[in-house]
Order: sequence, then structure tokens, then C-alpha cells
Amino acid sequence: MSRNPARSRPLSRNVKRLMRMARESPLNGAIEKVGREFDMRDLAYCDMQGSIFMAAVDRGFGMDEFAPIYMNSQLAGVIDYSFSVAGGMEQDDMSNYLRIPLLLKSPSVIVDTVMWLDRITRGVDPGESMSLAIVKALNNEEVQPEVREIGDVGVDKLADDYEYAYWLGYIYRCECLLHDESSRMVYGAFGEKNMRDFYGKLADNNDITLAECAPEICRRLDALLIGRLWKDDNLNGKRKQAAAPEKKVKEQE
Repeated sequence: MSRNPARSRPLSRNVKRLMRMARESPLNGAIEKVGREFDMRDLAYCDMQGSIFMAAVDRGFGMDEFAPIYMNSQLAGVIDYSFSVAGGMEQDDMSNYLRIPLLLKSPSVIVDTVMWLDRITRGVDPGESMSLAIVKALNNEEVQPEVREIGDVGVDKLADDYEYAYWLGYIYRCECLLHDESSRMVYGAFGEKNMRDFYGKLADNNDITLAECAPEICRRLDALLIGRLWKDDNLNGKRKQAAAPEKKVKEQE
């Protein structure tokens, strides 16, 4: 778990290359699960994560705080493993402890656990094992929910917060499933601020469900990501070209 969950681990050049390749080549059979057709189980997983994000609103957490903590958490890794074809989660005691029981709990219990784990790990001294600190905490205390006052925000504002939270959790899980990528990687590509901006540009259409339009939303997000990655690559290439003459001059001197 990151010491600062709001800063997702930077994506390496190779990871960016693979992400771009996966999104640019939907018909490439060598790339697993690209162009995946969602079944009822996949939609149920997306719905479950949407409910988890809504439960965070119930607890008084904004998505700008909850999303990075959740998406970079061990618990999100548990869910990634459980819903992934490839699997590959670590077989350590902490992961085994978290794997099944919490997936059967209510969304509010998952929110409470994620935020409690975050409070524990934020207090870990540098050099101390986070897993050991969590195990000690589990042995010494129960998971304590952190509930904040929502305040008088108005019914319409609260309804908008719930709607956005559900959409965000749903689409994040949809991206994970579509490309068989981890929550941490997906959040690294699509931070909450970018997702909120994208959400604000979507047109309201009460005649179509989120389950129906989610794949198209993900396709558009992928297109934006491809453009951003190409832009980064081109910018880095120009910087290298600009630095090359300077290096040559220094060598001649």
C-alpha cells in the first residue's frame, strides 16, 4: 500500500506501452480480454463496486479522498484478483486473510476496512513492515468505522454525489475487467480529477442504463488515454532531440 495513496505509483514506460497497445489493438487475439463481452457476472461486479463508492458517500468521504485510497489499497487488489482471469495476487497471510470474507460483507464494511487500513498504514514508521503493522492492529483492535457528518448539502447535491460515486466505482471496475488490469494501474491512468472532468461532459440520458453505455464510456476514456500517451511520447522525443545538440557542443568543447 502506498504511503501516500493520493499519489498512485507512476506508470513505467513499458506499462504505458502495453496499455496503449491493448487499447489500440482491440482485434489483436494475442492481447487477453481486449474487446471483452461483459456477462451478467461482470456487470454484478461493476455494480458492487459502484455500491462501495456510494457507501463511502454515506460515511462522509468525498471521491477525491476515497477513490485514490481505495484504488491503491490491498483490498482493491483482493477484488482485482477475485475478478481477474489471470489472477496473480501474492499468497501471503495478509492477502489470504482478506480474500474471501470481506468480499461477502456489505459495501459499508468494505469502506470501513479500507479507511481503517489506511489510518493504520499512515502511522507506520519508515522501515517498518506495513503488513506486520496491520496484523498487529488486527490482533489488538477491531475495525473502527470512521463516519463523518455530511452536513446540510441539500437533497439535489447529495443525489448528484451518490450518482457520481456510483458511476465512478462502476466505470473503474469496468476498466479493470475490460483490460484485466489492476485497480492501481487503472487509477494511475485515470485519476479521480480526470474522471470527474470527463463525467461532467457526459450528456444525461435517462433512456439508457449505465450497463449499456459503460463499454462505450471506457472506449472513449481509452481514446483519451492513447492521445495523452502519444503526446507524452512525442514530447519526450522532442526533448531528447533538443538535448542532443547541446551534448554534442559540450563534447566538442
